[in-house]
Amino acid sequence: GDFMQKVWQWIKDNIFVKDMFIYILIGAIIFYIPAWGAIVVGFVLNNNYYYGFAGTYVLVWAGPFTPTIPAIMAIAVFVKQLYIRLTKGSDDDETV
Repeated sequence: GDFMQKVWQWIKDNIFVKDMFIYILIGAIIFYIPAWGAIVVGFVLNNNYYYGFAGTYVLVWAGPFTPTIPAIMAIAVFVKQLYIRLTKGSDDDETV
């Protein structure tokens, strides 16, 4: 009851906001770094096995029972919180 309301409130405050789209995009890019890296290495080395790895990575994570969306959301929230901490600083370090 009460716990689920707090969780839903946190989701509404942190996920369903306008500026979250860019963080979700960044999270997806970070999540698929192994595929991007394999494509670049495959292009540089002219080796098709790296393209196969990249395709396999994407297909495995596109499966119906994989935690792709929650993982991307977790990365997005982490990046957003990191950005907030880096840009605003922490109030605990200030001395008055």
